Amino acid sequence: MITEKLSEEIWRTCVDSIPIFGIDMIIFSRKYGVLMGRRINNPAKDKFFVPGGRVYKNESIIDAFNRILLSETGLTFSFNKTTSIGLYEHFYNVTYWSTSECSTHYIIEARLIEIDPENIKLNINLNEQHSGFEWISIKDTQSNSIHSYSKIYLNKIKELKAY
Repeated sequence: MITEKLSEEIWRTCVDSIPIFGIDMIIFSRKYGVLMGRRINNPAKDKFFVPGGRVYKNESIIDAFNRILLSETGLTFSFNKTTSIGLYEHFYNVTYWSTSECSTHYIIEARLIEIDPENIKLNINLNEQHSGFEWISIKDTQSNSIHSYSKIYLNKIKELKAY
């Protein structure tokens, strides 16, 4: 099956009309925490957020995972070595295009990617979504610079790893 990115006009209609299914990448190191980027665009502009993206029509979850991880971070990782940590809903009262009279609704599968940075070459590739990446401690749930939806992931990791 052919998968392709929607035109800007059709994508905007979709965001205005339906929930969007996406995958968030929770790249976790016991030593450093969770990798997050500072968002350049809405929604979540100026906040630290985990890398992620939407699944295209006719694209398998594994193919979407590989595409999103590579395009958002420049990294590759075996989907089979990751863990689903649940489905989440993200509601925003803005879109990429506008901050008034609109909303964005995502249904997200969060994938935990546990890495050992000493054994993996980490050349983080910034894309048009982020101004920079940082490792955020899972204990840093009170920081105002971290988006509330990413704080949920930090708390989930604490729960799973019993910190």
